[in-house]
Amino acid sequence: LAAPTSFGFAPASIRRAYTADNLAFARRRGDPSKSKLSKLTSLGAEETDSGSMYQATTLIGKTASTLVSGAFFVLLAQKRDAVILTLWIGAIINSILSKVCKKALNHERPAALQESDRIKLKPSDGGMPSSHAMSLSFIGFSITAGVIPEQYQIVAGSCMAIYSFIALRYRIREHLHTIEQVVVGLTLGFINAHIWLRYAMGDTGPVLAWVKGNCVNQSTGLFSCQALSIPVIVGIIVVGSFERRIASWLKERKPK
Repeated sequence: LAAPTSFGFAPASIRRAYTADNLAFARRRGDPSKSKLSKLTSLGAEETDSGSMYQATTLIGKTASTLVSGAFFVLLAQKRDAVILTLWIGAIINSILSKVCKKALNHERPAALQESDRIKLKPSDGGMPSSHAMSLSFIGFSITAGVIPEQYQIVAGSCMAIYSFIALRYRIREHLHTIEQVVVGLTLGFINAHIWLRYAMGDTGPVLAWVKGNCVNQSTGLFSCQALSIPVIVGIIVVGSFERRIASWLKERKPK
């Protein structure tokens, strides 16, 4: 349970958070190795289950997927224009790519996840890359650079970065992902967002041009309110881990 030395590239705050969480996990398991515990203690303070930061991190981490998806839908419903619709298409493609990468790499999640009783619905897929990290990175960067006015981009980007850090810290703390899986997810999401903004939504972006010509009213530049049901259905299937919940339900129904 000692902190992996390969995390030297990660920010110090992340390393301290990682070591603190593993210290708490070791003590809950009754790890008799005092030397390991003392080493972890020297690298970062332990976070107690009753601490306010612990509770805030848990709340943000558990609700991140629902809150971000809901906020994106509210923005989509409010604007209903070609730009936001094209960003939504990019976010869905980014989410699908994360699932494809997980299947292809089949990188195991932390072993401690299986021993945790705090995660009821344990993921059965691989952990590389973190799909939450990819989505947060893609949505955060694309919204900041593609929608937010330039004079507010620094403030908005900083707020999104802080929120993403807390949400992803929860996933590392609960052993849903390793730090490497989160870092790779953040990197891929950022790259995908940059490519999408530059090549799909530029002045001659083919996706944005197609959306303007086929998905919105030519006179108003908006798509109909009835069409909002499509993002809802697609979001539930793709973003809401629909396939994971179906697999879990089928597993429970399977006769023993």
